[in-house]
Amino acid sequence: MATINTTFPADYVERVYAGVLGKIIGVYLGRPIEGWTYDEISAQVGEVDHYINEMRDMPLVVTDDDISGTF
Repeated sequence: MATINTTFPADYVERVYAGVLGKIIGVYLGRPIEGWTYDEISAQVGEVDHYINEMRDMPLVVTDDDISGTF
């Protein structure tokens, strides 16, 4: 029978936190251009170096099923 490794690396909690935080950042900041191609983003926004949610008239934080399913 296979054994299950029950030890975790010392930085396990930090790594999980970083993964969850990365997902949240990607969901919220990517929302205004979700589904767009690179060419569409380049043509309509240019280089994205700022929050574009106001330009697109979209709130930055809303209820989102991508986030709700994480927890």
